[in-house]
Amino acid sequence: MWYCTVKQEFYSGVIISMDYQVFGLGDRKYRVDSQWAEDKATHYLKNITAVSNDDEGYIYVLQRSDPFMLIFNAEGKMINQWRNKEITDAHYVEISPAGEVFVVERDHHRIAVFNKDGELLRMLGDKNNPGNTGEPFNHPSDIAFSKDNNMYVSDGYGNTHVHHLNPSGELVKTWGKIGSEQGSFITPHAILVDQKDRVLVTDRENNRVQIFDQNGKYLKELSNVYHPMDIYQDKDGFIYVTDQVPALYVFNSEDEFIGRCRTFGTFGHGLTVDKHGDIYIAEMLPDGLTKLSLI
Repeated sequence: MWYCTVKQEFYSGVIISMDYQVFGLGDRKYRVDSQWAEDKATHYLKNITAVSNDDEGYIYVLQRSDPFMLIFNAEGKMINQWRNKEITDAHYVEISPAGEVFVVERDHHRIAVFNKDGELLRMLGDKNNPGNTGEPFNHPSDIAFSKDNNMYVSDGYGNTHVHHLNPSGELVKTWGKIGSEQGSFITPHAILVDQKDRVLVTDRENNRVQIFDQNGKYLKELSNVYHPMDIYQDKDGFIYVTDQVPALYVFNSEDEFIGRCRTFGTFGHGLTVDKHGDIYIAEMLPDGLTKLSLI
């Protein structure tokens, strides 16, 4: 495993790379590209929080500014911008199996659902009625989808729970409480339903990723991470986790740790991996959008 150092300068709060390095993560090698997005897009990058990708190869960059969403192709050309004055505290973005774009609004206690044209379709939750303890939603952080379109929400900064919703958005089950024992959370920050139908939750202040079945039964955990932020599984079953070291970890499909490298800002808040195996990291403090291209 290799660690890389990237020469950088800072311009208007955005990381600008002056060259690139090659590094290894497990048995794979990547080229670091912090200038992946076209130059004109850097004007719009402000308060980046998350990144996602869809089946067509488009990259969605979420931020707490106007526009709240920037959409790129894989070559870094910005092809669209979404604006909505109601979206002010977007935390994570996930794309459902049906192709809808779910934006989790942390401080508005809701999840906004858009189509691929950026049109608002519906809201889950009510910004004027945050849930009481154990009720959705109270500063939610992330959403994930099972193969049958059930939804799992990490809830989040006010609550310390996971909510299971059916495809219609109706509550099926809630689990969790505040604490450090198995099945408890302190800031459940991001969530993933993996290829084995397990629910993985980054339990940030407890320095672990907890793994459950879809009924909320605790199975195991991934440890040796410090304040884990985001989590993603690629098409080959590898699980990626960013944390506040700052570091990027990768585990194989059997949950075995196989590699680690640093990220390139203060920490990687958002993470996604496209169908080609390229990794995208939404950096915070300062803002940056780094692409790690598989060689």
